[in-house]
Amino acid sequence: MKGSRKEAAPAEFISWLGDENEDWRPTYRNLDKNVRKALVCEFFREQRGLCVYCGRRLDLSYPGQTFHIEHFRPRATFPELQVEYNNLFLSCGQRDAHGAPSPTCGNVKDDWFDENNHVEPIYAACTSRFSFRRSGEVVPSVLGDLAAEVMIDVLQLNHPELRKDREKVLEYLDGEELELDDYIREDGTANGYAHIAFQHRGQILP
Repeated sequence: MKGSRKEAAPAEFISWLGDENEDWRPTYRNLDKNVRKALVCEFFREQRGLCVYCGRRLDLSYPGQTFHIEHFRPRATFPELQVEYNNLFLSCGQRDAHGAPSPTCGNVKDDWFDENNHVEPIYAACTSRFSFRRSGEVVPSVLGDLAAEVMIDVLQLNHPELRKDREKVLEYLDGEELELDDYIREDGTANGYAHIAFQHRGQILP
């Protein structure tokens, strides 16, 4: 898992929440489109442009298809957290490159949540719970870490496509120095799977 460095919510979101009154209550369904846009921009920055779960580079072209706002604790079972900033992240889209339902990350997680067996998506503590083998396979860093095992299974983090992508990253790093410019863009976001490259070198993604 990649995780996110949560910071302060954008001013637009705070102002929108502050409009609550006796006749109107902020919910995810009535989220203002400009507020949504501000949230997406802030999540993208906090996550360095990467999916909060797998770490692929996010494509913001088509909301709901190439990316979506993810409720870590689902709205269905945690309605009180539906507009809680620290519960909101960006995940891969709900459709793959061929238009079929995405087989990984937030789309397959759907309304799943287990309070006793989960890993909070907060970088870098989150990533440290997982190890990435040269084959691209992801496994718990500590043998018997059930929560990490559960997250790998629920999010399908060992999907063949993800494994192949991670294998390429680790093959490239084999014997090479970690060059910051290879992973961090001028705008402060990162290239796909940058967190894995940094972890491989015993470093934290800036």
